[in-house]
Amino acid sequence: MTGRRSLSIVAAVLLIVVTPEVARAGDWGAQAEDDAYVVNAFEAEAELRRSRSADPAITLVRYTRAPMCNVGTGGGVEMGDDDEAFGDGDTDGDGLIACGASNTTVPVPVCVDGPPLLPLWRQERADAAQPWPELWTLAFGYSCPEDAVPTMTAADFRRLPLAAPVLRLQPDRGWVLVNKETIVMTDPAEQTLRTDLLGYGVDVVATPASYRYDFGDGSADLVTTSPGHAWPDHDTFHFYERLGTVQVTLTTTWQGRYRVDGTTVWRDVNGTATTATTSAPFTVEERRSRLVDDLCTDIPRPDDC
Repeated sequence: MTGRRSLSIVAAVLLIVVTPEVARAGDWGAQAEDDAYVVNAFEAEAELRRSRSADPAITLVRYTRAPMCNVGTGGGVEMGDDDEAFGDGDTDGDGLIACGASNTTVPVPVCVDGPPLLPLWRQERADAAQPWPELWTLAFGYSCPEDAVPTMTAADFRRLPLAAPVLRLQPDRGWVLVNKETIVMTDPAEQTLRTDLLGYGVDVVATPASYRYDFGDGSADLVTTSPGHAWPDHDTFHFYERLGTVQVTLTTTWQGRYRVDGTTVWRDVNGTATTATTSAPFTVEERRSRLVDDLCTDIPRPDDC
C-alpha cells in the first residue's frame, strides 16, 4: 500500500506537500498525514473548479469532493452527487472511492453559511494515456462555505479609493497666535465601499484607527486615537513656539473588515491603509495689546491701531 500512495507533485500549481508540523487537523480540518496536500479553502475550491473545466481526456490531475475514508464502509468513501464526473474512481462498483489507509478521524466543523464542504481528494497520472490510479489522496479536509472565498490582503485594501477625512483647525482664520493653543480635529466616520475580488463582489467597511498630526514646525508629531473636539472640550492641540508660515498634515490610519457576497461572515483585513490631508498655509503671529486714543472700529481706522 505504501508504494501505491507515493506522490509525484507535477501539476497542482497551488498545492504543496506539508508535514504534520505545518498542517495540523486543528488548523484546517485536514488529516495530519505526511503525504496530505493542504491548501486554504478558497484555493481548494478553485482547484476543483479548474479541474472540472479541463478536458478529462488529457488532464493529468483531477479532484473530487467526498467524505473522509472512515465515514464510509468497505475501506473507501461514499461518492456524493458532486462526484459524478469522476465516477470511474469507483473501481469495484460499490459506490465508494478507494482512498487508501489515510483515514484518520477528524472533526467536522460547525459552519455559519451552510453545511460543511466535503473534503477534497486528488488523483494524478503521469500522462494522458495512463489510467487513473485506484486510490485518491487527501488534498484538503472539511471546510466551511464562508472559508471558501478569497482573502482581502492589505495590498487589496490599500488600493481602495478611501477618502481622506476633513482636517479642521480652531481658530481657522489664516493665522494663529504663538504660544497659544491651535486646536486640530477631524471626522471619525467609517467608510463603506464596494469592490471586486477575484470575481467575487465584496463589501468593505473602513474604520479610522489612529491619527497622526505633523504641525509643520519641526516638532514631534501628535499621534492619537481621538478624532479631536472643539474648544472648550479640545484634547488635540499644539503650541507653536516660533513665528512663521506653516501647514498641518493629518495622516489617518484605517482598519478594514470585509464580507464576500453569498456569506454572512465579516472578516478583518490583515493590515492597514493610510490617507493624508494637508491644511492651507497659515501664519503664526505675535499680537501685543496697547492703549489707543480712539476705537479701532472707527471709520476711518485710527493710525495708532
